[in-house]
Amino acid sequence: MIHIVGHKNPDTDSIVSAIVMADYFQKTGKQSKAFRTGKINRETKFILDKIKIKPPYLVENLAKKKVFLVDHNEKEQAGTGIERAEIFGILDHHKLGGMKTKEPIYIRIEPIGSTCTLIFKLFQEMNFQLSKNQAFLLLSGILSDTLKFTSPTTTKEDKKAAEILAKISQQNINILSQEMFRVRSNISGIKLEDLIFSDYKEYKEEDLIFGIGVHETLNPEVLLKKEKEIFSILQRFKKEKKLNLFFFALVDILKRKTYLFLTGEKEKEIAEKAFKKRAKRINPLLSPSLPLGKAKENLLLLPGVVSRKKQIVPPILKVL
Repeated sequence: MIHIVGHKNPDTDSIVSAIVMADYFQKTGKQSKAFRTGKINRETKFILDKIKIKPPYLVENLAKKKVFLVDHNEKEQAGTGIERAEIFGILDHHKLGGMKTKEPIYIRIEPIGSTCTLIFKLFQEMNFQLSKNQAFLLLSGILSDTLKFTSPTTTKEDKKAAEILAKISQQNINILSQEMFRVRSNISGIKLEDLIFSDYKEYKEEDLIFGIGVHETLNPEVLLKKEKEIFSILQRFKKEKKLNLFFFALVDILKRKTYLFLTGEKEKEIAEKAFKKRAKRINPLLSPSLPLGKAKENLLLLPGVVSRKKQIVPPILKVL
């Protein structure tokens, strides 16, 4: 059986693409099932609950399993045991990350806004009909990953796919996206540590391993007031994971800007070079405990930046 899995710390695109891709394989005569390698977030739970679908089962170790990867292709972002798994194929929309296989495999990677758009295209190419629920899941993944088409990763293909999927699923794109983003922004009852790492990814560049966590919200002020706690968690995690560099991006969905948290002087140096901006104190009223003085500034405000994949990772990699 083929285990369809997204990346660890899965987002909506990662989970729903695994579910619908498993349906696709079943239509082509391949026995498959969707799995997850991490805890689902609130937005994803909201989507699944809306159509009464249970989350994919959690698989804790991929070793000796036949796996098909969706929404990722880097070993650092894959589930435990991926190096001992049989990789059957990859469907993704991110940069190539150096995954190795013993035999030739199916790979399809396109520079579009969502893995769900790719799956939509697969269904169209095979003339497979999408059910109302399948269309709803794919539409949700596209809206989530493209921030309702405001992310620079968005393409005409994403918009076209979303329009068709909205008709099939009988959904209003504006209303659905507003509901999703409200749920995503609701942090009540969530541990700060869980929130920070709900969308965390690791990258390897030669001998350097660095992590970037992201939280997208309609209310960044709530977390800016907790910056002292956030920095404490970030620095502890960086030490525990033995990361060379660690960044945390707090994305303001409405105002289309990012507050980049810098956990050390090395991160500050690299970020200032990458984005050609000086780190600074964002707002004394919101963040009264932020240290003063140019050498100790540890937040970088990035107007117009909302995408880790296209706007944060590439500039950092260029500097590295």
